[in-house]
Amino acid sequence: MPRVPLLCAALACCLYGAAVPAAEPESLGQIREAAQDYVSSHLGGDAQASASPLDARLHMPACGVPLEASGPAPNAGNAWSVAVHCAGPAVWTLYVPVRASQHRNVLVLTRSLAPGTPVPADALTMQERDVSVLSYGYLSRPEDAVGKLLRHPVAAGATLTPDALTAPASIRRGQQVTLLSQSGGFVVRADGKALSDGASGDRIRAENLDSHRIVEGLVRDTDTVEVGL
Repeated sequence: MPRVPLLCAALACCLYGAAVPAAEPESLGQIREAAQDYVSSHLGGDAQASASPLDARLHMPACGVPLEASGPAPNAGNAWSVAVHCAGPAVWTLYVPVRASQHRNVLVLTRSLAPGTPVPADALTMQERDVSVLSYGYLSRPEDAVGKLLRHPVAAGATLTPDALTAPASIRRGQQVTLLSQSGGFVVRADGKALSDGASGDRIRAENLDSHRIVEGLVRDTDTVEVGL
């Protein structure tokens, strides 16, 4: 057999038969786990995070250092987009959708109540809900709701939210009040009349009974309105 073909065959074996196998890609499971751990760490120990399945055709180069994850919390809802990043030697970033859930006991109404109705204790119960989807918040203690007034109608079975409640009026329209002004070490008091209802911390209008001037002030207690000098 001629020497040239033999030499070519031997060279081909060296170039192709002994080729170095391709490096293993980064585990897709590890990428999903990094995204899930990031969301869970932000929401607390009672949170559950589930990353969407990744396309099996993805072949991200193996990362020589621990994977990093980052991303802002969603403004509302429970859908996260987590950036899983490899800092080297192969540098890449993959965005992983993650859905979170966080179940806690919250206050729920057992019957429908109309606006302006004081919330009675026997209309409340505790139920487990996914609070990650409660964008308006929730209450978990009956004492935060009992006796407060509803701002709008709430149906039976609905989660009670903080913005649905307001404190009962501590000052009533037409009630005689003390108008209190403070500046530095000076304190001035005057007799006044409330022109609207108001709970502690509300701003209401009142009339100064001496000057008949209409002023606006902050309800401090059941008979005091603090106004500016």
